[in-house]
Amino acid sequence: MNAFPDSLKRLGLAFSLILLAAATLLWSDRHSRHAESGNKLAEASVRIPVALLQHSSNPLLDETRQGILDEMAAHGFRDGETISLTTYNPEGDLPTGNLMAQKIAGGQDKLAISLSTVMLQSLASANRAGRVRHVFGAVTSPVGAGVGIKALDSLDKPPHLTGIGTPQPVADIFRMAKRINPELKTVGVVWNPAEVNSEICTRRARDIAAELGMTLLEAPVEQTKDVREAAESLVARGAEAFWTGGDATVNNAVDSLLGVAHSARLPVFSNMAGHARRGGLFDLGASYYEVGQEVGRLASDILAGADPAAIPVRDYVPRRILLNERTRQALRGHWQFDEAVQAQAAEIILADGTVQPGPAARINQDGGARPAPGARTRPEPGRVYKVGVAYFAPEPGIDAVMAGLKEALQGLGYQEGRNLEFRMLHAQAEIAQIPTLGQVLDNSDADVILTLTTPVLQGAGLAADRKPVVFTYVSDPLAAGAGKSFTEHLPRVTGIGSMPPVEEMLALTRQVIPGLRVLGTLYNPSEANSVKVASVLRERVEQAGLKLEEAPINTTAEVVQATQALVSRKVEAILSVGDNTFYQAFDAIAKIARDARVPLIIDQTDFLDHDALMVVGADYRESGRAAAEPLARVLNGAKPADIPFRNVSKLTVALNDKSAQRLGLHFPDAVRALVTQKETGAAATPAMPPLDHRWKLQRIIYLESPPAEEALRGMDEGFKAAGLVAGRDYEMHDASAQGDMSLLPALVDTIQGEGTELLIVLSTPTLQNALRKVKDIPIVFTFVANPLVAGAGQDNEHHLPNVTGIYTLGPYAEMAELLTRDFPQYRRIGTLFTPAEDNSVYNRQVFEQALTQRGLSLTSLPVNSPGELPDAAMALAAKPIDAIVQILDNQSSSGFTAIARAAARARKPLLSLTEASVRQGAAVAVTMSYWQSGYDAALMAARVMRGESPGKIPFARPGRISLIVSPGNAEKLGMTLPDSLIQRADQRLDATP
Repeated sequence: MNAFPDSLKRLGLAFSLILLAAATLLWSDRHSRHAESGNKLAEASVRIPVALLQHSSNPLLDETRQGILDEMAAHGFRDGETISLTTYNPEGDLPTGNLMAQKIAGGQDKLAISLSTVMLQSLASANRAGRVRHVFGAVTSPVGAGVGIKALDSLDKPPHLTGIGTPQPVADIFRMAKRINPELKTVGVVWNPAEVNSEICTRRARDIAAELGMTLLEAPVEQTKDVREAAESLVARGAEAFWTGGDATVNNAVDSLLGVAHSARLPVFSNMAGHARRGGLFDLGASYYEVGQEVGRLASDILAGADPAAIPVRDYVPRRILLNERTRQALRGHWQFDEAVQAQAAEIILADGTVQPGPAARINQDGGARPAPGARTRPEPGRVYKVGVAYFAPEPGIDAVMAGLKEALQGLGYQEGRNLEFRMLHAQAEIAQIPTLGQVLDNSDADVILTLTTPVLQGAGLAADRKPVVFTYVSDPLAAGAGKSFTEHLPRVTGIGSMPPVEEMLALTRQVIPGLRVLGTLYNPSEANSVKVASVLRERVEQAGLKLEEAPINTTAEVVQATQALVSRKVEAILSVGDNTFYQAFDAIAKIARDARVPLIIDQTDFLDHDALMVVGADYRESGRAAAEPLARVLNGAKPADIPFRNVSKLTVALNDKSAQRLGLHFPDAVRALVTQKETGAAATPAMPPLDHRWKLQRIIYLESPPAEEALRGMDEGFKAAGLVAGRDYEMHDASAQGDMSLLPALVDTIQGEGTELLIVLSTPTLQNALRKVKDIPIVFTFVANPLVAGAGQDNEHHLPNVTGIYTLGPYAEMAELLTRDFPQYRRIGTLFTPAEDNSVYNRQVFEQALTQRGLSLTSLPVNSPGELPDAAMALAAKPIDAIVQILDNQSSSGFTAIARAAARARKPLLSLTEASVRQGAAVAVTMSYWQSGYDAALMAARVMRGESPGKIPFARPGRISLIVSPGNAEKLGMTLPDSLIQRADQRLDATP
């Protein structure tokens, strides 16, 4: 009976002894454990957290990543030592990649690096608030990615974002294929239309194939599993070879494509360098290891203190050619690598499978466009750097440039008065004195000569033969004689060009001055910059059907007479072309223009208060900021010949309401929406007190498209106009479903568990999911065609208590009216729609009703996925219709280029309802302002945050509708635009390339 209790006693004693021994060991090891813990904490405290988001595991991206890591290590940023690197890889699964991007965007990492176009898009969307600095690489077209990058070599981009674009040399590889096999007639391509990079490459392939007299057979796919079947269909259709461009879907399944090609004894040639090693015939693409090195250099500079806002996005393509002789011998047809082709190869796979370096293996293939790995931008400790600055004369533009330069240099570690000295010399506005400045600085102890303005670059910079020269505040360095191209230039010179935005200046002037016919301009024929800009203005004015009166001014003494001459010729506005002489005598010009009631449009904000009507120019502070990087590199020993020129021209717009009132003019909303400077004479927005707490806001978007991006930009401005300050009054989190309808419910579920206080949704599918799941959190919507159809309420005043917003029903009645009035010959209209999108179905119904009321008919074809869009567009264009008018939905907006391409091939007139579509090929658009819809939605959100109930705020619609035309696109489509239509247009755009 007592055995059981005894056993328990023995067991308890054993446990006691074990615990005692453990306690003794822990006590004896307390010092080493504390020391180890302290060491780990110390290490963690100095390691910089960095995230790397890679789309999938494949040779190209792995090679890029290795180049990044090696270059960062060369700069002292090694994982486990100075940085703590977390790598995210969704292995090609986009929804998973989106979730990873949202985690990174939470702000825990000091820097995020993304590889591939789709990961750039995912992370840029999640990181709209800019909590994490973001560097990208392995991207075919940064501008085409739709992440807010307006142009290459420009600072007109999100300030937290920079990176490297690597466009595929598509035309070159097709020419090389034709050289290797002159009999080649038909090439097949498998590609995913949902990938922007693939769309761009395939479009280029069509153009070069047509130029070479070849047929390009296309097989669109949506997923990697479809690649083999698509490739087999191309073989059946008569493909003689396969080409692959920058398509991530195909790249992830390239072995399937190669297997089909080998079975048919057909070659694969690829712009993705590395496929030749796996059985392709030849590759002509970029060395992605070197691309990675360039990305790693950018990342290192930013971790060391550089500001990404001051680093333009640029292209970098270090060419590499790989040949596979073993594959060549197994092919049918006449494929031969001649001596010229072999001489360009960096690597040749021989018939026995062995690999040998090609003749180009030891040659730098980038033409000197890239500095050596590890080139310094940070200052050496204890050294004082000396910069000699030469400029034309004191004026506000010089002050802006120098302010931006000093600010960016300070971000790189250069501080005036501590380790940096400037010696400033100017020519007192006399061109004859400029060579003397150059001689003085060239013989001084300056490390570098910095030239500002074109005359000084010409007269001082190009003449220097001892010192390296960096320039900025120059319109066109090539016109100034500094080089043949941005990469082939004088060996002692590098710098930043800032071409004024002539086209934008003319377009906005026409919007502000209705019926404009005659323009005037003054310029100095001795200034190459002025001659260049005047020639561009002359060309644009002629294209617009206007008249340009020109008055040359060689000195400031000639300004009064020249301006009076322009006024006597009845000019209706005077435009500046960025001329130095013009600004030295600006007040005299302004007085004559004011007395004659002639509007004055200029390109420098510092002169706006001197009776100018409007500024449309380049932000020269940004030009100064951009010059900091090449200047820092030259200061540390880099050769200017190794640093390509860049053009940095960030658009700045400022308005003078007092001047407009005096002239009886009015600034349209479309112009005010572009303002980047505080308006002169306008009432300042009253300062608003901070909210009682910082609100946690969540935005969810279904799919990035140009109209949606426009709405988001307007929303950001709307919050500012409402007096709300990011970081003080609210923190914004962004999420995107990337067009995946199945991902929306999960996104909505996630935000409810994260303390979200206000939900902002864009698009009808997003609103529908939010309405089903969110009951207690206020919802503000925009970019929604009809919230009533989505289930948000009965009418604008009677709706769900937690919902309000701005709906964007397209101007379908206005479009139908335009067709009736301006194109009475168009009786049968065609469009595509998406059955899975309620907004698309509703838009089709509304448009059909508007057409029927005017005796017109509508033919519509369904599109169920992005992969179907190109074929559906071609099928629609082949229908017996008179014109295509594309209604609004998410799918057609993001893939409009496929519609435009089909219309152009069929010579079918194409009209639309978004401005972006005209930039992509449409001839006419009747469109509302999506910028305004976002702006108004932000004002509504602010009202909710200040205590109003969403249920008591009526739904509303932005009121402004614009007419946009492109005569160039019309010509491509076989359309003739009536003169009356062109005259009524609010905006006229050039033809798409």
